[in-house]
Amino acid sequence: MESAGAVFLPAAGSRNGSVVGGIGLDGDYWSATAGDTEGAFNLDFDSRGARWSYDRRYTGLSVRLVRVLQN
Repeated sequence: MESAGAVFLPAAGSRNGSVVGGIGLDGDYWSATAGDTEGAFNLDFDSRGARWSYDRRYTGLSVRLVRVLQN
């Protein structure tokens, strides 16, 4: 599937201060899109589906470099 352009993101959870949660249950990944001076948008997914969300920049979310290929 990767050769067809699929991207696999592990359910790495997130960090809030020194508390880490959701490992293996959900994934939270920063996007490159700032929401304002205090936060940014991110991809949030779990067993219910995927959605765009917004978090403060001090929240510990995962980062993965993903290159979009144009046909």
